[in-house]
Amino acid sequence: MTQNKTYKLTVCPMTYVLEILGDKWSFLIIRDMLFRGCCRYKHFIESDEGVATNILANRLKKLTQHGLITQCKDPENGRQKLYHLTDKGLDLIPSILQLVKWSGHHDPHSVLSEKIMHYLDDRFDEAVDIVKQQYLQACDHEQVSADCHPFN
Repeated sequence: MTQNKTYKLTVCPMTYVLEILGDKWSFLIIRDMLFRGCCRYKHFIESDEGVATNILANRLKKLTQHGLITQCKDPENGRQKLYHLTDKGLDLIPSILQLVKWSGHHDPHSVLSEKIMHYLDDRFDEAVDIVKQQYLQACDHEQVSADCHPFN
């Protein structure tokens, strides 16, 4: 049996980031959680990018193992799981918004309203707070059981 070993080649902080987020699917899962309110497996499968089920399962497991998301049984259907960002995952919001801002400035195909770009350019800390609060409010509306919720 082959054991999957994760290791760092260097002590560079970027190595740690790339070890966890170095593929597009991990970032898109976090994006979908933050901006689209996804917290169920079927939500991620329905994403426009069309992630394969085996890749999605692998990335959800990896993000859970690294402490960026938590999973628990869905109180409405015990056979399904709910996924939520942990505090460690929420700490990525400023970095993700910086990448969105960068894309808005350098990719002519990125679709960002003037209002969003204004917040990212001139009111960045407020934009971070807004994204975090909207995410937390969406989680509260999911009626997550107390033993599952990562913010207790």
